[in-house]
Amino acid sequence: MKNYLVSSRFLLLTFLLFTSAASLLYMLDSVSYTNMINNRYINKNAVEFIVNTEASSLDIDLEEPYLLMQYKLDNPQLKYIYFHPSVKLPPINYQKQPLSTDYIITGDVFPEEALSRNMKSLVIGQFDTPSSYLNREAWYIVMSQQINLKNGTKFILNVESGNPHQLIEKIFPNTSYQLLENEDRGTAILKSNVLLNVFLLISVLFVIIAQAVTIHYSIQSKKPIVQILFLAGGKWQLIFLKVFKLEFIALFVIMLLEFLSLKAFNHFYTIWGNQWYYVSVFYILVTFIVYFLACLLMTKSLIKKGVRLF
Repeated sequence: MKNYLVSSRFLLLTFLLFTSAASLLYMLDSVSYTNMINNRYINKNAVEFIVNTEASSLDIDLEEPYLLMQYKLDNPQLKYIYFHPSVKLPPINYQKQPLSTDYIITGDVFPEEALSRNMKSLVIGQFDTPSSYLNREAWYIVMSQQINLKNGTKFILNVESGNPHQLIEKIFPNTSYQLLENEDRGTAILKSNVLLNVFLLISVLFVIIAQAVTIHYSIQSKKPIVQILFLAGGKWQLIFLKVFKLEFIALFVIMLLEFLSLKAFNHFYTIWGNQWYYVSVFYILVTFIVYFLACLLMTKSLIKKGVRLF
């Protein structure tokens, strides 16, 4: 009976569906990340604004992940970059490894004469972003958390999650600023990308439906066993444990393997925000909880109705 209680088909399908969901979510994030790179590394939820203040400098004291771009209105190609250490920078070919001091990354077509002699000495690499607007820019990576407003009063704030407007208030407390309307740039608005996102979202929905159907049929297959054990005089708690314990253990092992695989993959293939990783973990946990509750309710319901089939 133990072999019958643990459905290898259900476990295999669950593992494949978990993997499929994570893969689709990663592809969704990858499309957004590619669009972000093509759009000067500006996220779709980024906020652009101009600061109006007489102060010469401001300090950044944030625990949340962020990437802040600063530049002058008459020289938008040279940007001063402030970022949280956990934030992923765009692909870069380093000629020298960055140290704890300021450094500059340039694009392939950025004019070197636009940099002063002192700035040229700080260049340690180039953007590895073919066909991106980043190739026309230079990033001055500022290691200090103090913003020098002489370097510009226009800013673009990228955040991985949450409300960027709240972070603006934290970065520039008691400071007047003017929000600017975001422009549609890069490849995000291309019809092919929009259709790809729709296709991936539909695929994720299909996986969720397939997961629900798999859970339903797995539970239905256990009903005859629950009936037999109840007629034999077993209590519902013992019946529940006897019928589902081994399968729950197997599911837990699958979850653990999935979590370890996702963690390793996320470590080697990190993208902006890693939302796919958190959503995948949430999806797997919710699936396990839903299956547990559905099995529990089915067992209690059958016994309460006198072991009558639904």
